[in-house]
Amino acid sequence: MQFLPGAPELLAAIAALLGDKVLPVVPDELQHHVRVAAHLAALLEREARLGPAAAALERERLMALLGADADDPAGALAARLRAGEDIEFERSAWDVLVELTRQDLAIAKPGHDAYEGT
Repeated sequence: MQFLPGAPELLAAIAALLGDKVLPVVPDELQHHVRVAAHLAALLEREARLGPAAAALERERLMALLGADADDPAGALAARLRAGEDIEFERSAWDVLVELTRQDLAIAKPGHDAYEGT
């Protein structure tokens, strides 16, 4: 049986190669480009690995918050928040939005998803 790496493994390998092997040997004027390429490969790796679960969690949390199935849960949430008629709903929505933002940050900016500031 042959091992066939998936997209996350391939992207992680590209990011590591660019950051660890290529960056130190390219001319100074190209180093920024190599850093960007390594960062983008790492970002795509995290998206491939974490994105499907994050999307499923988002849909689940928004459906539970809204109490109904909606074709556009994010749009339905925005409309309900804009109406500003239910302070308890807004408090619940805040908790859900913080949780979903942490999921997004775990993909886009790891480490920032643990921030506990005010």
